[in-house]
Amino acid sequence: MSDDDQFADGETEAQLDHGAAAIIDIVDRLEELVGMGKRVPFSSRVMVEESEFLGLVDLLRTTVPNEIQLARRVIKEREKIIGDAHSEAGRILKTARDRAEFAVSEQGVLLEVRQQSEEILRQTDERRQRSIGMVDVYALNQFEKVEEAMRDCLRLIDGAFRDAIDSLEQARGSLTDRQR
Repeated sequence: MSDDDQFADGETEAQLDHGAAAIIDIVDRLEELVGMGKRVPFSSRVMVEESEFLGLVDLLRTTVPNEIQLARRVIKEREKIIGDAHSEAGRILKTARDRAEFAVSEQGVLLEVRQQSEEILRQTDERRQRSIGMVDVYALNQFEKVEEAMRDCLRLIDGAFRDAIDSLEQARGSLTDRQR
């Protein structure tokens, strides 16, 4: 706190420091009074000016309670500031936790959705591969059947062609025999 900082009751830190200095000053003056007092022979007692001593005691009686009240106010104000700081820190922590939980839950949901979609894509790719394999097998079987049918047709055509050639040759041979 700087000297210009004020507490809730309007007191400044400078005023608080001044009150503490006033008490120390009064105690110093009492000590000085005892130090200047006359010693009682053969004892550790000292005689002091009664009016001056009582004046300093009265001054202490008025200053100390004011300082105690002021100190209590300062303590109370500091406790309030600390309490407010704790409350604000609690609110900040709660907000941070809420945001963190949201982010974690959002990330968790996104991660789960991503994993599920990857699994669906993997299963779909497997089905596609199986389907392609099944289509390939079916197509190969059909091609083999077509190829076999074409071979049969070629054999038939070849046989028919040979028969036609043989028939033509026989017809030619018979024509040639007739012409002779």
